[in-house]
Amino acid sequence: MKIRYIYSACIEIHTQDVCILTDPWFTDGVYDGSWYQFPKLHDPLAVISEPDVIYISHIHPDHYDPIFLRKLFEKWGEKPILIPDVNNNYLFRKSQFDGINTTPITKEVYGRTEINIVPNVNGSRSDIDSALFVDDGKHCVLNLNDCIWNKDHVELLQSLANIDKKQIDLIALGFTGAGTYPQTYYDSKTEAEELRNRATKKKQQFFDMYMNYCAAFPSRYHLPFAGKYILGGKLSDLNQYRGIADALDVTEFDDHAIILADFGEGVIDLEKDTISKNRSMPYNSEDLHARIETISTKLMDYEREVALPIDKINFKRMLIPSYERAIKRSPVTNDYYFLIEAVNSVNEAPKFLLNSNPANPLMHEFDESSDIPQPYSHIRIDYRYLFGLLTGIYHWDNAEIGSHYRTLRHPDCYNREAQEFLNFLSVC
Repeated sequence: MKIRYIYSACIEIHTQDVCILTDPWFTDGVYDGSWYQFPKLHDPLAVISEPDVIYISHIHPDHYDPIFLRKLFEKWGEKPILIPDVNNNYLFRKSQFDGINTTPITKEVYGRTEINIVPNVNGSRSDIDSALFVDDGKHCVLNLNDCIWNKDHVELLQSLANIDKKQIDLIALGFTGAGTYPQTYYDSKTEAEELRNRATKKKQQFFDMYMNYCAAFPSRYHLPFAGKYILGGKLSDLNQYRGIADALDVTEFDDHAIILADFGEGVIDLEKDTISKNRSMPYNSEDLHARIETISTKLMDYEREVALPIDKINFKRMLIPSYERAIKRSPVTNDYYFLIEAVNSVNEAPKFLLNSNPANPLMHEFDESSDIPQPYSHIRIDYRYLFGLLTGIYHWDNAEIGSHYRTLRHPDCYNREAQEFLNFLSVC
């Protein structure tokens, strides 16, 4: 068995029976225009081997890239795409809408190679992620993708891997946290020092989870991967505050970590116990700054696609059915409020107060003279993007991960259930 590293969460797993390509993301400007690649692979089809099967771990656009999949099919013909089999299969529905055939599975066998896809299920409507376990009879590889630590999921994987009787040869796992925190929760102009402190703390939290996974799945090799991106457009200045580590940082505390060279140059041959090429130096800072400067002029999707003036949009009328839909699906059990402000540089922007607790529903236009009940989050969002979110053109989860809106929390603590409520805040 060989493991070939391409970029971010994209690797190739070669067994004597099958070539598996995982999570091939190569289209810039995902998450509605905010995520770009660095370093940039300009011709991935010249680097990637022809796959026998493709594995997509979950619906996030840095893992499921329909634009690139179509390009891959144009070159090699349509390939089977295996995805997790979960109750709320957003990825299956999205891929069908995109005209891309996907097959939800738990287990598939190619000759002597057994492929298992294990969803990371927490009992939430927002369960989307999965892990991949590949066993060819001689060697075993566990790909944990973006999975967040979940005891039940870990124990299920340990049982599947028969971890008490055999060693996993390689685990590929996340080591850093992408997404919106801390860069959109604090003001970079007035709270720069706080942002840096939060970013450092975030790095350590993900390092701790990384080591917990390593302890749970003893293996010969650890491949830290995924979450490799930079922000473009008007968000470019936030890159320094994201709390994103370089995979090389992991080698300071993990002797088993292997940092493979990008773009297919780094290969681990488990049969021969050899490594073709490591990346031993950090990325060139001048190259990074040049790349950020290049993408800093890019427009977000909503800046290109939504041209309605704010006075043509009746946000209250749109929020009523959106709120009714979200409150029916809300997992929140205690009051948690959102003050949503549609930001506009010309006219006065409307604000709306919503309670995410189904037991105490509330949604109305906010009166500036009124007190805001706590706990609450004040979301400041471009009115064009809010229009797209409420109409279903865009999705709140992508908006959050893409760092598209500013959040001020009172008190300053994260409420995962309330964030799930937002995911359903649209008319469809």
